[in-house]
Amino acid sequence: MKQRIDQIPTIWFIFSSLIGLFCLGIYVWGGIEGLAWEEVSELIPQSISLFPESNNTTQSSIFLVRQHYYVKLIAPVFWPIVVGAFLAIFGLTLLGQFLQSWAKVNWRQILLGILVWCGIIFWRNIELSPKEWFGFLHSPLIIISVIAAGWLCILSSSAIPSFMLEISHGPDKASSQRKFVGFLLFYLVNLILSMGNLWGFWTSTLYVPAFIILETSFALGMFRSLRLEDKSQQKLFAALFLLSHSILIPFLWNNNEVGIRAIESWGIMTHMAMILLFPVFLWANFKEPIQQNLAIYKVIHKAHFIPIYLIQIGVFILCVSWVFARQGTSWHQIVAAYYNEQGDVEHFGGGRMLEEMAYKNAMIHSKLNQKSNLSLARISQIAGDVEKQAYYLQTSQIKYPQEKNFVALANIYGNENQWFESLFTLKKAHQLFPESAQIATQLSRVYEQLKQLDSAAYFAVMAKELAPKTPITWANLLYFDVHHRSKIVQKNEIALWSTSSDRAVKSNLLALLWQKNQALPADYTQEALDFQLDVRDFAYIYTSSLYFKGQSTVYPIQTWIKDPNWLQKFPEIAFLDAWQDFYHQQPLRALNKLDLLVQRENETKAQEYLPILHHWKQQLLEVKAKVRLENVSQARSAIQNYPFSVGILQQALPLLHQASKHQEAYQASLAAVQWNEEQAEFYPIFINESFQQGEISYAEEAMARLKKLDPALYQTHAAAFSVAKEKAVNRQKF
Repeated sequence: MKQRIDQIPTIWFIFSSLIGLFCLGIYVWGGIEGLAWEEVSELIPQSISLFPESNNTTQSSIFLVRQHYYVKLIAPVFWPIVVGAFLAIFGLTLLGQFLQSWAKVNWRQILLGILVWCGIIFWRNIELSPKEWFGFLHSPLIIISVIAAGWLCILSSSAIPSFMLEISHGPDKASSQRKFVGFLLFYLVNLILSMGNLWGFWTSTLYVPAFIILETSFALGMFRSLRLEDKSQQKLFAALFLLSHSILIPFLWNNNEVGIRAIESWGIMTHMAMILLFPVFLWANFKEPIQQNLAIYKVIHKAHFIPIYLIQIGVFILCVSWVFARQGTSWHQIVAAYYNEQGDVEHFGGGRMLEEMAYKNAMIHSKLNQKSNLSLARISQIAGDVEKQAYYLQTSQIKYPQEKNFVALANIYGNENQWFESLFTLKKAHQLFPESAQIATQLSRVYEQLKQLDSAAYFAVMAKELAPKTPITWANLLYFDVHHRSKIVQKNEIALWSTSSDRAVKSNLLALLWQKNQALPADYTQEALDFQLDVRDFAYIYTSSLYFKGQSTVYPIQTWIKDPNWLQKFPEIAFLDAWQDFYHQQPLRALNKLDLLVQRENETKAQEYLPILHHWKQQLLEVKAKVRLENVSQARSAIQNYPFSVGILQQALPLLHQASKHQEAYQASLAAVQWNEEQAEFYPIFINESFQQGEISYAEEAMARLKKLDPALYQTHAAAFSVAKEKAVNRQKF
């Protein structure tokens, strides 16, 4: 049991180190941003010759894919807040143990007081829902955690100087002093550089960021506290550590940057104050050991003339004065961070009005902080208030401009058809971020909207040069080449991009080769992709089906049509269904579907589909199949593939009758006549089938039609028609 108790400090140090490393990892990663890139794909129709192999001039539209970027406003994440709440509860428990040990109050009295307090709070707020309870209790937790973080910065501000004191001890007094002074000066210079970057005095990369210094001091302070014999002091430091990180984790993850900056500023100030007062503490308490070059950290339990807590109180007073000497910047930042955190909690509680109010309260204390502005822009977007959304996006980029903010703002102007405003916004962004492929892509789109094609092509090429491995830039260049015939795509790029698996690239590349009547690269393959309800997927399916015709992959189009989302988003899929049927051994069904589309669609679409319908019918008439049918299976297959072949019908229909498939035979002859009313050669077949089915009136109408179309052919079959009619009449007598 004693061995386990002895292991607790080690386990606790490992646990706290993991929490610190986790926070450092989030800091380096940057947390979730308020804005995120999203690729947007548009279908752009392009007229093209459908049947170049047959010298047919029938034109129809395929779809090119034009892509640009949409900036999505990101909502906060809830789990860091929950993790922080659990750490805060754990920290409060340890803090309660410290207070009980320090005040020597009986546990029963503490528990009784807590129960009474909780009972009163519950009785006065009994009507609150669980979500409201979480928000109600989380608010004081934020305040306590922020205070704990402030005190932890003060308590751990001596950790790094103490560590330097240990590692600088040398064999003689002079070397020890040189090392310690050197370390201290290096540390002080780094603090000054970090402070200057944090407060915007200068820009430098030759420094260790303030947050890393804080986490290092926290870890060293935790390690030093575990060596103390006073267990209550260990609990105090552990409680402050947990409470501090209970607020750091949600601040970092949800990118509450104003709170992180406030804690960094306070931490830098406490460390700078401590580095000035720490030598005074050493000389006042350890003058004799220093002169004898003794390891001071080994005689740390010597009675202090000036206790360390007096130094820490001095650091607190000095830093508070410093804060308000700077117009209370850090104070306003931490208050703004508090309201931002409240707004995040209200977001998950569903209180939209309270959420908006919290973010606006944050802006009272820090108008230019990104967290509040982007959160309010997200709320305005949901409410459909475009003007407010644009205002908050503009405000968020005044102090910390980002390319995503500019693109989001430009998109708003574009959606409102204010393309010149969008252009000016993007040109300013391009000056600040000349290496941004996303901004170049947006500029190309805006110039295209303004009909300035040379500038649009220039920025499309620039986007590809800035992001040579990004498929969206390839697809846009291919689109530009096909739609505007700009010839900006190089031959070597076509060979390179043919291996891409991106559907927009494959679709646009296929359209380019089709338009230029060039052969496909050897590396271009039709892929069996898992297609989704996506613009790029549909463009690839549509273009490849029209291009490859009978050699294309058979897609489950009829399954997709049953989903109303497909038809609503891509109504052209109905035409694609007919096209696939025609080129995959269902020509008659394809004709029926396309004929129905011609009748149902508007005049423009009907005029586009009619030539295709006529071409298909003519193509079926021109087919002269020479096959010998021997059984009913072959007969049915032949009729399906060649429904307008007289020779096939003459062979196949008797085989269907032998298998008692009389209705199928009649329907095959009827379809041939219906689709070819001016072709006399199909009428004798239909007339005989009608008499055999007892459809005497239909047969007589067909004979009258045949007599007008081709009198000679009618006379040739007149005797046979009379015999067939007599048999049909006799069958009806019984």
